[in-house]
Amino acid sequence: MRILIFHPHLDVKGGSERLTRLLSEGLKEAGVSVLVVSLRRDPEWFDEVLTIEDPRDLNGIVRRYNPDWFFLAISETHYLRFLRDGPRVAMYVHFPLEEEVTEENIEDYRRAGRFLEVDLEELKRVDRIFVNSSFTARAVRMVWGRDSVVAHPPLEGMFLEEEARVRDFPPPRIIYVGRFTPLKRQDFLIMSLEVIRRTVPQAELILSGFPDKRHTSYFEEIKRLSERTGGVRIVISPDDRELLELYRGSRVYAHPRIGEHFGITPCEAMACGIPIVMRGPTGLKDITDRFIAESDWSFLEAIIEVLKMEEGKWFELSSTMRERVLGLTPRGFAEKILGGLR
Repeated sequence: MRILIFHPHLDVKGGSERLTRLLSEGLKEAGVSVLVVSLRRDPEWFDEVLTIEDPRDLNGIVRRYNPDWFFLAISETHYLRFLRDGPRVAMYVHFPLEEEVTEENIEDYRRAGRFLEVDLEELKRVDRIFVNSSFTARAVRMVWGRDSVVAHPPLEGMFLEEEARVRDFPPPRIIYVGRFTPLKRQDFLIMSLEVIRRTVPQAELILSGFPDKRHTSYFEEIKRLSERTGGVRIVISPDDRELLELYRGSRVYAHPRIGEHFGITPCEAMACGIPIVMRGPTGLKDITDRFIAESDWSFLEAIIEVLKMEEGKWFELSSTMRERVLGLTPRGFAEKILGGLR
């Protein structure tokens, strides 16, 4: 089988970009011929990528490569207009609506190759739709009236190795990892730290992730709030090894976003054996139903509960959390995709 994967912007270090790389690696491991095409790439994450300047070049590339499937790694059906003929089409949907676009940053998205619309006529050309969770599958059914195949995103192999497990009982440190955008609610965690410290005075907060140039003003606001509050450490653009150590040095992973479609960073924390607290609703309920809070107050109570947990009970929970995500391998993800394509 030959698969051409297209993602418009592989120069952003986010979930869809990482998934594109891991999908490519998993498919190659399964013996599939893969070509990744993009308008731009980050050389640290992507080396074997064919970059193009004009989306109209896609049709010529498809003709030369002659893939069995054209795989859209993001729900931008507009690019199908440039395919006058060719293979069957699959699409991976992280969510059927782009929730982070505002009047202020919409042009930044467009410059990155995002058309921010799904034309229902173009959608008819998509033969297979894959989604990251049952949560997203329901949204796709409600918005587009289409069925989809759930294929949970994979983890980097290093997080699944036995060496990734936390060995020493961590200090009362909270960690949250994600792009700095308003929907991720880093500001809420900073404000919450004062409440948490009334019960756990030594509590600290680590906010780690990649600044998103489409949300620069929010990132600057997070830095100001962190300096004003104290006890908050911001770690910008960590590599995977640094990120691994950040997880292993934390007692709880807190994910305050409401309506997270899936959540790969909490899965990374779980793989390291770090208990997670999620704000529901969330697609991660496919993986675990522990510590999913239905309100902000119960979210903070759950964080405090984990921070105050005795060492023995904490390590029991740590083992349970890790077991839930050990199946999220790149090869397993690729096989799920291949099963849906066949």
